[in-house]
Amino acid sequence: MRVTERFPRYLWPISAHLRGGRLHLGELDLAVWAAGCGTPVYLYDAATCDEAIAAYRYGLRAWPGPSLLAYAAKAWLNLPAAQLMSRRRVGLDVVSQGELAIALAAGYDPALLHVHGNNKPPALLDEAAAAGVGSIVVDNLHDLELLEPLAAARATPLSLWLRLNPDLLAPTHHYRQTGHHGAKFGLTWDEAHAAADSIRKRGGMVLTGLHTHIGSQIFELEPLLAAADRLVALAASLREAGYGEIACLCPGGGLGQPYHPEEGRFNLAEAVQRIAGHCARTWSQYNFGSYPTLVLEPGRSLVARAGIALYTVGAVRRLADGGRIIAVDGSMADNPRPALYQARYTASLPAAPLAPPTGPARIVGPLCESGDVLIEHVLLPEVHPGDILAIPVSGAYHLSMASNYNATLLPPVYWREAGKTICLQRRQTPADLLLRDLPLPS
Repeated sequence: MRVTERFPRYLWPISAHLRGGRLHLGELDLAVWAAGCGTPVYLYDAATCDEAIAAYRYGLRAWPGPSLLAYAAKAWLNLPAAQLMSRRRVGLDVVSQGELAIALAAGYDPALLHVHGNNKPPALLDEAAAAGVGSIVVDNLHDLELLEPLAAARATPLSLWLRLNPDLLAPTHHYRQTGHHGAKFGLTWDEAHAAADSIRKRGGMVLTGLHTHIGSQIFELEPLLAAADRLVALAASLREAGYGEIACLCPGGGLGQPYHPEEGRFNLAEAVQRIAGHCARTWSQYNFGSYPTLVLEPGRSLVARAGIALYTVGAVRRLADGGRIIAVDGSMADNPRPALYQARYTASLPAAPLAPPTGPARIVGPLCESGDVLIEHVLLPEVHPGDILAIPVSGAYHLSMASNYNATLLPPVYWREAGKTICLQRRQTPADLLLRDLPLPS
């Protein structure tokens, strides 16, 4: 097995490197650091996030007009994460009262926020309108019924986008497909025209943008380009029907991030450049004149590779066929992706990342579920209780989907930037679990 196979460099943060046969992130010896602060623990690398942001902004140069990068908050969000994105002038798309509250508490410019959701509660729309968010994305005609009284009470019109369901099947797990005919998201072509007509008639609202999104963890670009084509065609159709020009065109997000060596490499900048260039060529075919703001909504591809999950090995069970079951102190409570849609990961021992493997292993957690498996199959060297195990590409959809199943305490989160490591989120305590509970009266 080659070194690149034992340690697939492109899956780890860009600041990760081998020194003296041990895995480091910058100056941090990960095995020593994780043992010192306790596990499970998550560590993010700022340089990796910044490189991904730069790749998007480089690729967006293929679009002749203005552009905006808007982070999909669902990938990973807390107060400091929102502050980090805000300081980098990255917009934010939010889908709940909680995400909106976090963004506002972080000091986000409301103009850089837009609100998604296929069943937005009235309270979310009310708070979004009161905050003056940049736009609200209309996912169905019911949204307009809820927005009408809010619009009537405002001095300035509500800025609305329409989300088109382009009836396209994304090449990804069916749980992540969001733009096909049976999906719960978006307006059909006819519904989009009906929504545009309703916006014009109701008053207090203005149609400013069009949006679509067909899914996530996508490596084949053709369906994304086809969705963009249908979105531009809708812009042309609405203009021909007299609804005017749009200010924002958003073909969504969904670009993939490799998690496993078998998935190979993926050039993010080239993919963004191809999408932006394709949108530009398609837009120019309709003789619109000026170009709207092109908005892309990455989530996973900005933060997934930046994160590492570190665990401590507990019980090691040896099987008759030579395999091993290695239990760690993390679980589906902090990473439900393998249980949810069979996500595949690799792993390494930071104290000996290049040690030759002695056979296959299954990495499991401590929860009372046979499905509490983090990695079904990975080749590892000898592993002993107390060893630190690291899983790369852990920065997206772990902590945002984490739970307290079995009353598991959620791990702390650290951020590494400019040679410093800071805690963004402390480890959860038993007192935190009891905070919301009200004891029965005597």
